[in-house]
Amino acid sequence: MKKYGLYNILKPKERADDWAIILDESVEFGKHKLLVILGIRVSNIDFTRPLKLQDVTTLKMISKSKWSGEAVHFLLEDLKKEIGTIRYAVADYGNILTKGLRLSGITHVYDITHKIASILKSLYEKDIEFQKYNKALAKMRRSLCLSKNSHIVPPQQRVKARFMNLEIISDWGLSALEYLSVKQNSKNEEFIVLKWVKKFENLILELSTINNLISNIESKLKHNGLDENTLKDCNKMLERKDNDTNRIDEFKNSVEKYMNEIINKMPQEKKILCTSDIIESSFGKYKNYLSKNAMTGITNLSLCIPAFTGSLNNEEILKAMQNIKVEDIQEWTKINIGKSLITERREIFKKRKAG
Repeated sequence: MKKYGLYNILKPKERADDWAIILDESVEFGKHKLLVILGIRVSNIDFTRPLKLQDVTTLKMISKSKWSGEAVHFLLEDLKKEIGTIRYAVADYGNILTKGLRLSGITHVYDITHKIASILKSLYEKDIEFQKYNKALAKMRRSLCLSKNSHIVPPQQRVKARFMNLEIISDWGLSALEYLSVKQNSKNEEFIVLKWVKKFENLILELSTINNLISNIESKLKHNGLDENTLKDCNKMLERKDNDTNRIDEFKNSVEKYMNEIINKMPQEKKILCTSDIIESSFGKYKNYLSKNAMTGITNLSLCIPAFTGSLNNEEILKAMQNIKVEDIQEWTKINIGKSLITERREIFKKRKAG
């Protein structure tokens, strides 16, 4: 797998004037961050479905203890010399990536998933009722997770990505409200334990409405890209209704503004890729390799990422096995990964044992 991954990184890339890149940095246990840049020619994007791993090419993959905007800029300039013109880049709005793209003069498309999470954060992070609802959910999990009522506890949220997965708490809240509506004043224990949810009914219904909008809009844009036609479709979904709350109205305004800003700054593009889900999927597969030992840190197992993006045909695999040696992997690792966390750990404890 490592040989095939390294082969895909090292083989010459096609020079063209229509590259789109997708980039992100993965944070692991320890001090290092792995920066990955995937690419696809705009003319090769199939806007009838989401991207597959085999659609993209792994252009760059380097680990550093600290990335800066300048370092990303230099990497992108080297990449331009290798592949030609980069029409635009899809990424989140982290300071480092944003600065690197700006310094390189590359148009930055804000990934829709991260953008929507940012909108939700601005709407709910400081809202008192939302805070109380989350505290009540956490309290219920703590008090009931080992009890006979553990089957009704709310799902656990990912704290670092709370505003990317609000759907799980609104869906649970809706289910609880439906149960309370059916049972009405029941004296069974589940009903009594869930009664508190009724206090947050308006908030839960509001979150549910917003999450339905998110699901429909993201599905449209992630499958078909952003252009004038998909913009019209999304605007229909975002039409104002009499029962919209202020926050629903503000959410709709923010999403419309996001789509219009992208189209206005990229008038030359017929369709625009606006999701970086494919790189999140790559990181997810890589992390699965490390799941048995989170303290491993970043290693050359990251070569599984370019292996996933390979064509996996017999001819390419044969070339990789014939042309890439174990020594090549070791040399690439030394330059691009450095010492892994587990290697440093072993060296320290080995010295201690020897002493």
